[in-house]
Amino acid sequence: MLLLATVLPLIDSSVVNVLLPAIGHALGVAEADAQLGVSGYMLAATAGIVLSTSLVRRFGSTQVLMVTMILFGVASLVVGLSPNLVVFNLSRVVQGAASGFIMPAVQAVAADIVGKEGMRAALATIGLPAVIAPAFGPLLGGALVHLVGWRTLFLINIPLVVGALLLAPKALAKSTPHILPLGAGQAVPAILGMVGLLWGISSIGGYPSSTVLLIFALALICIAIFAVLDWRAKTPLLDVSVYRQLSFSTVILLCFMVGAVFYGTLLSTSMHTQLELGQLAWVAGLVLAAQGAGAWITRSVIKGPWKSADPFLILGGGLILAAISSLAMQLINHWSMTAALLMLGCAVFRGLGLGGCTLMALSAGYEVLSAEKSATVAAHTRLALQCGGGLGAAVVGIWPGSSWSLGAATCGFSLLGAVFAFSLLLRQSRTPVVA
Repeated sequence: MLLLATVLPLIDSSVVNVLLPAIGHALGVAEADAQLGVSGYMLAATAGIVLSTSLVRRFGSTQVLMVTMILFGVASLVVGLSPNLVVFNLSRVVQGAASGFIMPAVQAVAADIVGKEGMRAALATIGLPAVIAPAFGPLLGGALVHLVGWRTLFLINIPLVVGALLLAPKALAKSTPHILPLGAGQAVPAILGMVGLLWGISSIGGYPSSTVLLIFALALICIAIFAVLDWRAKTPLLDVSVYRQLSFSTVILLCFMVGAVFYGTLLSTSMHTQLELGQLAWVAGLVLAAQGAGAWITRSVIKGPWKSADPFLILGGGLILAAISSLAMQLINHWSMTAALLMLGCAVFRGLGLGGCTLMALSAGYEVLSAEKSATVAAHTRLALQCGGGLGAAVVGIWPGSSWSLGAATCGFSLLGAVFAFSLLLRQSRTPVVA
């Protein structure tokens, strides 16, 4: 049931970009106008993540998960039946807000079931869609939109939600809520700051530099205000005190860097395959699908031989593998059978590296914090991955240099992340430091 709940928002967010031309045509608007539904979804999801910890604590993880899944299903129905752009965009915002709650709630339910000690194995399963959906989603969406239409790809969420809700009573116990303040005072600057930060990142290259800098400045001011309020609060919203622990701060930094490499390389590989190697979109989709296959293999390794390995060792090794593979792929400058096999092979290896990095980035926070502090791990890691992913895609979109220089920059950035991971590995013992 938890795996199904995790799949729902990730399928939507990964396929919608390839549906925009069909959506724009059906609603009688330009593709750029339909893009607002994508941006609104992303920003609303960020707000949902910020509020998720507080609502899970107040109402219980199972209850929040059930309600937000229903909300996601209703919003999907409205999106699929949208008669015009206004309804489409508004329902996408509701969808995004619900998805922001779903992911942290799923992790909270899993933590209630298996404890923080079992989160690595649990996230190797329920976190898997996060590393394969972005790779398979565009290929799947591009193929199905011509067969069943874009509306069906949203309406299919309805039976999936119903199925998950029917399984929930057998799979999940009702969690115990706690009558605690919701932290509304911290929530306002937190939402304004994080949504503004992500908006600024996504605006790079689209707005004048002065406008983007102003957005960043206002967002950072809001985040600073939130941090002060949250630090002093008796009931923190996100508990920023966890950043006093070096190992957790490094986990979040690596989440950000892994997100940047992961989503940046998805875009750069697609652009390189189509624009520079002259191949069709489905070929780029196959290359990304090979990356998803590599990530799938990683799941078995993390649950098996690497189940007790130090998380920073896996993070560092995965980033090195991603660095080498990304550079090799960007250096291919003509298409042939040999080049195709090399691209596919490198994609599998990059999937192995980034799959391990992403799954460990999601679970490492639970391993370095005490059980009392771990309730906010999901929100912190998801926000870091989302902001990193936005930055990675934005940088690739405006990259002024050649393909090989982009590959070299990706390689260098990945290796820098590996340095951070291995540096902390050398500083700490095998026993996690408890906050």
